[in-house]
Amino acid sequence: MARHPFLSLQPDEIEQTSTAVRTKHAGKEILFRSMGIKEPSRAATVAFLQGTGAAPPRKTYVSYQIKGEPTVYEDLISLSTSDSPAAITSTRDLGTTNFPPATNIDMHRLEDIVMRDALVQAEIERLQLPAGAVVQPEPWPYGTESSTPAGRRQYQVWMFLKSLDAKAREHPSSNHFAHPLDFSVVVDDLTMKVVRIDRLPMRPDEIYVDEAAASTRTWQHNPDAEYASELQPKLRHDLKPIHISQPEGVSFTVSDDNEVVEWQKWRFHLDFNWREGVVLRDVTYEGRPTFYRLSLAEMTVPYGDPRVPYHRKSAYDLGEGGAGCTANNLELGCDCLGAIRYFDRWMNDHEGNPLALKNAVCMHEVDNGIGWKHTNYRTGRAEVTRNRELVIQTIMTISNYEYILQWVFDTAANIHFEVRATGIMSLVPADQGAAHDGMNYGIMVSPGVMAPIHQHIFCLRIDPAIDGYDESKIVYEDVKAMGWNAATNPYGVAFGVESHSITQESFLDLDAKLNRAVKMVNPNRLNAASHKPAGYKIAVPPTQLQLADPGSMHGVRAEFADHHFYFTKHDEDELFPAGEFPWQHTGGSGVRTWASRKRDLKPGQGVVWCTFGFTHVPRPEDWPVMPVEVFRAGLKPVNFFDKNPALDVPPSKQSINKSVEVERTQREIALREKQCCGK
Repeated sequence: MARHPFLSLQPDEIEQTSTAVRTKHAGKEILFRSMGIKEPSRAATVAFLQGTGAAPPRKTYVSYQIKGEPTVYEDLISLSTSDSPAAITSTRDLGTTNFPPATNIDMHRLEDIVMRDALVQAEIERLQLPAGAVVQPEPWPYGTESSTPAGRRQYQVWMFLKSLDAKAREHPSSNHFAHPLDFSVVVDDLTMKVVRIDRLPMRPDEIYVDEAAASTRTWQHNPDAEYASELQPKLRHDLKPIHISQPEGVSFTVSDDNEVVEWQKWRFHLDFNWREGVVLRDVTYEGRPTFYRLSLAEMTVPYGDPRVPYHRKSAYDLGEGGAGCTANNLELGCDCLGAIRYFDRWMNDHEGNPLALKNAVCMHEVDNGIGWKHTNYRTGRAEVTRNRELVIQTIMTISNYEYILQWVFDTAANIHFEVRATGIMSLVPADQGAAHDGMNYGIMVSPGVMAPIHQHIFCLRIDPAIDGYDESKIVYEDVKAMGWNAATNPYGVAFGVESHSITQESFLDLDAKLNRAVKMVNPNRLNAASHKPAGYKIAVPPTQLQLADPGSMHGVRAEFADHHFYFTKHDEDELFPAGEFPWQHTGGSGVRTWASRKRDLKPGQGVVWCTFGFTHVPRPEDWPVMPVEVFRAGLKPVNFFDKNPALDVPPSKQSINKSVEVERTQREIALREKQCCGK
């Protein structure tokens, strides 16, 4: 039986793919980098969903290198069927200017290589560290600094010192980021050898490091900054327990293959891949299509420190580090209350073997307060419902930062994408004898520790299927004042909506003054009440876009980060707005390039790319670990229903909610009497 085109990568498909590549390069050692399901044809898949066609054939793509050789290859493999075995159908020679992502295996291996290197040991000796000091390397992808392709895949390894306190140092959550050292190490991926040492600037006005002065610098002692609960002087003791229970079980169901989820009136396929993490496919509400495919397609983190080599600091966390999922553990690391469903997913290791990602996805229900409420003030009768939400959550740990990424469905037919940023800021060393008060691109958070200003910019890829797979049209709406007019607006109070169609590949920026919103509508499905086309709008505030100069490598590489929206024609080969291989790439292969084609967008062809994010101006309160910063974007029905779709949600009742009034203290009673009686 043919597999569903939306099924996530399976272990036997990983094995088929790696076997085909090994057979092609018999006798050579292969380093498998990334592997996934090749996006199936939308047209063929829609025909299958509608029952008018067969399931598209399953294909995988795989990027790899032959050990000891710089060239990167990508093969497409047609997977085995009852009629034919797995076979390579095409090969791309990517040369030495396109680099696939790194993995945790790469990072751990780098740490050992760096610490054994003679140049690194000489730098450590120069610092004259205290007896018993332990140095901790922290590898990052090396950011290209010019438009000339790098030609070699490299790493920039930042160096830190673990706590000097033995108890803190041995703790599994010990914070080595509190002690940044004054040099960095560049490692070549092909030779796996250190190619140079970059000594770091330590003063605000030191754009280029003073090598003569740096050669004699020694370590400046600075205090620990621990976040682990066991290492705090004391913990609060007045928090009473809160227990969330679902005695009758959960309200969602999951198919036997862990792929199809049904909850309330929603139904969707829960796909997963190494690049985007969770991907939602064929999202329907009461059987009505809403979206063909939804994903977080990219994220970039550009830093604003202009000093060398910090100018290279810009992480493409999805494209360079993979999905980076950390396990959600019931006792530690999971923020879910109540009944939780975990999903395992599969990736490949360097040898091409299946690698299980345990608990890669977490799904649970939450109560998010009042759903809707009204009190008839004449009768005193209150009607109220709760806003139940279904949360699909993945947590990415990218070195120091944590990103809690959630797709959220609710009972009013809304879909939300929520980001919760937390973890530890990326820190750099600072001369404790220098004045840093006038520095505007960072802030001192501890003696000798500076947190640079930076941004976290995300991009959603939204492939609409509004009440039909091939009829969606993209529009944007502005709310404008109508202006004084003696006949139509004699008192100057009128304002209204002005709608514009997106008819070709292009970009658009939000404007708070116009309350601008992008909508995806079906002109062939008119609402019975409003007589307007059924649609969904993207509810997202106009957050700050990338601040790096357009000609900088940050600006050139992050093709999605300069406008709030891009609109392009659907293409199964155009899924990632910063390009397929963002590591050290030099632009020209992302959504900005695609939109510049300005091809016509007919109904059913358009894809929406939505950009938003945080500009993180560090503060002492973010140290040593950040309280979560929350951002939520929404996909909300507009003219999709004739009335509030949550009218049939059961009312909130005390017999179910079990809420109780807490007894008032004598002090509260006395205060209330004073307020009521004027005493």
